[in-house]
Amino acid sequence: MTAWRARLAGIPQRPVTSVVLAAIVLLMPFHFDAPAFGRTTIGQSELIALLALAIGWAGADLLAVRRIRIPVRLVVIAAVGVGLVVAGQLVGVRLARGPLAVVLLGFWLGAAVRGTGEVRRTATSLVVTATLASWITWDVMKLPLDTLRDLHLYLGAGTTALGGASPYLSAPLAAIPDSTQLPFVYPPLTIPLFELLALLPRAGVDLLWTAASLAAVLGTFWLLGVRGRWLIVLLAWPAPAQGIAVGNVASFSLFAFALAFPVAASIVVSGVFKLQSMIPSLWLLRERRWRALAVGIGIVVALAVISVPIVGLQTWLAWPAGLRFFTEVVNSDPGIKGLSVERLIGPVLAIVLSVALIVWGLRVRGRAGLARLGFASVVASPTLYPHGLSPLLAGALTLGPELLWFVLGMGPWAPGFQSGWIAMVLVGLALATISGDDLRPPADMAPARADLHPIGRLGQVWPEAEAEAKAPRA
Repeated sequence: MTAWRARLAGIPQRPVTSVVLAAIVLLMPFHFDAPAFGRTTIGQSELIALLALAIGWAGADLLAVRRIRIPVRLVVIAAVGVGLVVAGQLVGVRLARGPLAVVLLGFWLGAAVRGTGEVRRTATSLVVTATLASWITWDVMKLPLDTLRDLHLYLGAGTTALGGASPYLSAPLAAIPDSTQLPFVYPPLTIPLFELLALLPRAGVDLLWTAASLAAVLGTFWLLGVRGRWLIVLLAWPAPAQGIAVGNVASFSLFAFALAFPVAASIVVSGVFKLQSMIPSLWLLRERRWRALAVGIGIVVALAVISVPIVGLQTWLAWPAGLRFFTEVVNSDPGIKGLSVERLIGPVLAIVLSVALIVWGLRVRGRAGLARLGFASVVASPTLYPHGLSPLLAGALTLGPELLWFVLGMGPWAPGFQSGWIAMVLVGLALATISGDDLRPPADMAPARADLHPIGRLGQVWPEAEAEAKAPRA
């Protein structure tokens, strides 16, 4: 049995596996007939991204081989990217037109993947490159659409509340015209924040919220153990990138979830906006962190009490009805559910599965238990879009680099986002194989493979200070 497991574990490390995984990631978007931008198809965009990634990697490699000092390398790479934009402008191609943005992102990310260390060529880089080509295509296609849409919905709710009206649905809707007119469903204790923001200049709020979202995502990566160039590369992952682009609160909920290991009370606060985000707070019961649980609950209760004289008791009374009306709309239009598991298996089975995953998560302690409950919160989400997949990162980081980058390549493509379900399955299987309460990627990674793993230097999810001190410098 041990020999069988060893052979199975060695499959992802074979070069042919990397070739197959890279091909799957690249081919997944090709069933779309719609062009990416203008006359450029999705397939052509991916080919452009691949070429730009290869050029960026080769350029960074050339600078490294010539032993150019690292600060000079960074300046040269940045200058070439700016030169591409200027050249595009001179020939009448604006950055926002699409292909030029693909080239620019591809060039810079290709250079980032190469890094500044010694030459390390491995088949694993094929999966990384394929995933980044897929990311770039999706990001350039989708992220400019509905920029800060969710933030503006929140500000609209704040403006409505300031006018003395309830921001919640007061009657059923036959349908929701488009994503910019989704109803406000967050608890009334969040409304004072949006009232305050609604009083400020819109441009300033947009800038402040975007900067805070970006800081929250980077903070999440850091808390999970991501270091070096991967902090920047992972920003292109559609899950956090979409959350930042539309201004969704998921960026802050994700940070509060990642902060739970060093600051346990934050995990309760992470559920202020979305009910499913409260699931990881059960980890405090498993860990018997009663004080942290009490502090977290106390903060939420205090926010609720403070909100009553601000928004009025009638707003609190209107909230349950608003949720009910929104649920009716979602049930009549399953497309609103996105890649929710409930959409796949139905509400009854989804509830049963969610409860089973919560029990499964409570069976272990430590980092593994927290990651399992984060996974359960994703599965239990009644509506789920790419940014809702972000909590899977903690579990995904336990995979070897080939499967990790394959998982990160799932989510934005395929009809109904079915590839997101593949990501959930693979992360669930990874967490199921973890023995003990710790979270680490495979210990047998060669230097070339570890160099392509976002936490390869620290070798631990939610690293402790000792692990940071002992880690080799990149």
